[in-house]
Amino acid sequence: MLRSIGFEVKKERSKSLLDHSYWIAIAMAPSLALAETNSIDSTASTLSNDSQAIERISVFGQVLPYAANRRPSAHSYLDEQQLQLIAAPLTLSEYLNQLPSVYVQASQNFSQDERIAIRGFGAQSSFGIRGIQILVDDVPHTLPDGQSQLDGLSLQNIASIEVLRGPQSALYGNSAGGVIKISTKVPNTDQVAVKLTKGSYDTEQAYLYANKHLDNVNVGVSISHLDKQGYRDHSEYEKSAFNGHVDWQVLPNWLLRVNSQYIDSPVANDAGGLTRIQAQTDPSSARDRNVSFNAGEAVSQHKHTLASRYQVDDLSQLNAQLYYFDKDFNNRLPFEAGGQVELARKFYGANLQYATAHFLSDYQGQLILGANWQQQDDNRRRYDNLSGTRGDLALAQQELIDSAALYGQLSAELSNQWLVDVGLRYEHNQVEVNDNFLIDGDQSGQSNWHNSSVNIGTSYQFTDAHILYGTISQSFQIPTTTELANPSNNLAGQLAGGFNPDLDPETAINYELGYRGEFNPQHRFDLALFYIDITDAISPYEKPGSDDEITYYRNAGKASRRGIEATTMHQLLDNLSWKNQYSYSDFTYDEFDTPQGDFSGKTQPGIAKHKGASQLVYQNNNDLSVNLGLIYVGDRYTNNSNTESADSYWLTNAGISQAIQFEPIDLSLSLTVNNLFNQYYDDNIRINAFGGRYYEPGPERLFMFTLAATL
Repeated sequence: MLRSIGFEVKKERSKSLLDHSYWIAIAMAPSLALAETNSIDSTASTLSNDSQAIERISVFGQVLPYAANRRPSAHSYLDEQQLQLIAAPLTLSEYLNQLPSVYVQASQNFSQDERIAIRGFGAQSSFGIRGIQILVDDVPHTLPDGQSQLDGLSLQNIASIEVLRGPQSALYGNSAGGVIKISTKVPNTDQVAVKLTKGSYDTEQAYLYANKHLDNVNVGVSISHLDKQGYRDHSEYEKSAFNGHVDWQVLPNWLLRVNSQYIDSPVANDAGGLTRIQAQTDPSSARDRNVSFNAGEAVSQHKHTLASRYQVDDLSQLNAQLYYFDKDFNNRLPFEAGGQVELARKFYGANLQYATAHFLSDYQGQLILGANWQQQDDNRRRYDNLSGTRGDLALAQQELIDSAALYGQLSAELSNQWLVDVGLRYEHNQVEVNDNFLIDGDQSGQSNWHNSSVNIGTSYQFTDAHILYGTISQSFQIPTTTELANPSNNLAGQLAGGFNPDLDPETAINYELGYRGEFNPQHRFDLALFYIDITDAISPYEKPGSDDEITYYRNAGKASRRGIEATTMHQLLDNLSWKNQYSYSDFTYDEFDTPQGDFSGKTQPGIAKHKGASQLVYQNNNDLSVNLGLIYVGDRYTNNSNTESADSYWLTNAGISQAIQFEPIDLSLSLTVNNLFNQYYDDNIRINAFGGRYYEPGPERLFMFTLAATL
């Protein structure tokens, strides 16, 4: 493993393309191989024990000075062994659905992207991920406006996932109602791996991964291609991705890492939302307007990052990251006026962090100080959608979002049992729009928001196995550029430029109490209770009777969220484990009066009050692995008035994998079956959609066969 003084380095279109470029990549693999050492060694048994490794808890790459189970906040951790139970993942939801208070929708609509919610944060998004922070190898993948970009994430490359459940803005800034930290895998030996998958609904996936150690320089690459027809009509999807990195141990105490990524997704069609009757009578159908307007999107993206880690001395470390994203996005919406969007996005930023224990020698503690700067530059143009053909220009504007922040965290053990964490952040956000479509007047403008956030947490360890903790934390969410869409129409049939001047940031205070313990080393539990007080909650709506079908947003006055999260983990036998989770979510609008009605006292739509999951895993000494998972999602309201809801459902997923060794090649064969009992369920809810088009049915029984080879 690569180590510096006193610390451990944490590493991190068509059929013809599938048939030809993939095999070319295999031929090139020996010269493109990667090298690096995974900082998270898989020391866990079938039942992962988070307390075994201090390295599993970090802030922007800086290891915190205490074991994971002492963290004074609710968190979940999935190591590489747990992730490998999913042989050929297509969506992040396949990993996250087993976690309490983590809820994923639209997992099968690749045009809408996965909608991830943690304790309700992110549930109100009309598409994609917002309201939570996502970091990959310590580099933010969340834009300054709060939207997260995971188009380029190769799920096959993930080594671990750490989820912080609840507001964390003091350390992670805007849109940190929860945090997902992803670390990519890097084996400690030279390796070439190939994985081929064939599945239901014409799903084909090919993946190549290679690594090579070259003295103090490591080089790595992965190439993947996914092509699928989709369960519903007009839901085709295709994506090719390249990821590469170089790690250079410049000095024994200085590591540099360069990472580059390119993705091309020319096809991601959108089947659209259905009414209840349409969804129940013909769940695989697409909405007629989505077909006639050829609704869908195309994306290409570059990402480049440079990370530096310098060990100043035994007690101090200096970390820095520079990152740059360049994304071209085109989509077609199911309406005419402004129904085609062309977006050129650039996102760049820098993070500098200093961590030291010099001033805390008496307390086994650590002080972290950091500064962060980011800018998002969107050039947005909208054209009329003439049944899939581009029409006249309807809107043109440049949208600029800047953020600058200072933050710090103090972690200290006041005694052998008592731990205290305190975090503080100040952040300035500026949103500016330059209107370049002046037929309806100049609607340029600017808004500035100043936010400060505090996290205070403490834990007390009664015994080695029993820990009580409490925390008070804050979060804020400025409106995204999409949410700031101006609901005004200055001219008949003409979109309004500029931003919505009446939409304010959402703020929240989270109160949390938790208890971790064990009945014995084979049977453990984790319990958390939370209350979240929200001001100016951002809520979506569509204009009644409007032809544009654009989702607009408004603020609810006040909202509150109460919840319980429970997890139990059991090692039943040496080779048999059982894990369970349950979430209770009581999310209510306390004050919410709108032109469409007074929704005060109503339940916030899109989140089930009850969610549970259970997973049984068997792994024997002959490299046979069998897992059986059960997921329950309760009823979900589809609109603010609570007049209609999506029914509850149970999903059963199963997988079996057998590894076979033929020196020097290791083979494995896997079969995955999702929705084993062919249950009808709504994979996505389009909240407050006009005309009752709330429902996007999920796929019927789905088979996936995977062949993997490692050399």
